[in-house]
Amino acid sequence: MSIQQLPAKSALAAALALSLLLGGCSSAPKKPVEAAGPESNEPDLVAQLRERMASGNLPRKAKVESTGPTAVTGDTSSAPTVTVDPVKQQAAMAVGADYARALGLMKADSDAEALALLRQIGTRAPQFSGPLVNQGVILLKQKKYAEAETALKAALKANPRSPYANNLLGIALREQGKFGDAKAAYQAALALDPNYAKAHFNLGVLADLYMQELPLALSHYEKYQALQSKPDPAVANWIIDLQKRTGVYKAPPRPAPVEPVATPDEPAAETAPATEPQAPATDAAAAEQKSAS
Repeated sequence: MSIQQLPAKSALAAALALSLLLGGCSSAPKKPVEAAGPESNEPDLVAQLRERMASGNLPRKAKVESTGPTAVTGDTSSAPTVTVDPVKQQAAMAVGADYARALGLMKADSDAEALALLRQIGTRAPQFSGPLVNQGVILLKQKKYAEAETALKAALKANPRSPYANNLLGIALREQGKFGDAKAAYQAALALDPNYAKAHFNLGVLADLYMQELPLALSHYEKYQALQSKPDPAVANWIIDLQKRTGVYKAPPRPAPVEPVATPDEPAAETAPATEPQAPATDAAAAEQKSAS
């Protein structure tokens, strides 16, 4: 069945899925607005935040936990730009409706059914990275990291210019202890899109907690923070902490003291005269002074 033969609502969903299939991501790219949700179904930064809190020492953990849920959970940055091959558009129409259904199953947390359908789509249309990227998303949720690595490497073979696949591959590699390879995957995602905030965040976590490369971690936390439309207070704390640990922290200057200004209801304090006035001389004193002269 073609998109033209579908009911209006189904046709719209299939058309959206078609664009996502070509782009290799799992939901519509978001606009850079404060209330926007994640740009795809990739593992949310909430899990990364919890990991970051749990891995710090006690004072840092307590400081971060006291802030509660923060803007990290929403990621108010803009989505990466993915290169689309227009030659593949016709072929994508053949699987667009099934891909839309798979995305709906993922949204409904029916991961097993979605994974089976995505694998079918991948067999029918191996030239597309989208079904493979979303297989990686589900496998990461299921903690099947080696399988996720295989799916995401296949996605990159289909589309080497997918920042989503590189970022997710970094997570899969990190969870297997392949820290150097994970670093390279995040850096590849950022080479494709330097403004990919989640990749900056994940590389910061990797450098901070796993590789102890503190200047690198600081750099990417700062870049992540700069890409948010609303700064995240927890990440701001981590940045200050790393600035202190790397010796680059500069305390903000203290404001200059402000002189109090008298208000109309409060008269200004009287000041003492420069010299005390002399008492007027009496007649007797004046006579004595005259006779002495």
